[in-house]
Amino acid sequence: MTDEGTRRSAGAVADVLVTLVWFALVGVLGAVAWWQLTPLPEATRTAQGAALTAVALTGEVAVDGWYVLVALVGGLLSALVLMAWRRRDPLLMVVLVTAGAVVAALVTSRLGRVLGPADPEQVLSGRAEGAQAPIQLVLHATGAFWVWPLAAALGALVHLFVLRRD
Repeated sequence: MTDEGTRRSAGAVADVLVTLVWFALVGVLGAVAWWQLTPLPEATRTAQGAALTAVALTGEVAVDGWYVLVALVGGLLSALVLMAWRRRDPLLMVVLVTAGAVVAALVTSRLGRVLGPADPEQVLSGRAEGAQAPIQLVLHATGAFWVWPLAAALGALVHLFVLRRD
């Protein structure tokens, strides 16, 4: 392999590492933001177990909505920053940014669940009817998971076709 080929390979490996570490860290920040920003509705203990009132059910939409907002901002900003910073191979970076955003989505959704409250079924078992406990911080609309990579891909394309100056 030539010196040029060795440098290209080393540059590509560096791009992969930087992108993965970036999105893992942004995923952690996203999880903390999601956890702190989201008002969690409360489940109520009934004779059949934990249940959500009609008002609490609308709160589930807010849980997903805050995740989507965090993912949109995190994906777009991350793509713009990484595409401007790692300029060597734009096509590789579009792929890496999109794939890295999947890592951020995984980290955000799983860490959000860990940071949030326990399952209300477990919390309310053995308690009197009418007792309340917040629901878990989990995505209810599973399609919202894909907002991270879609926002990152959009940010990468905006950088390439709108912001990039060659």
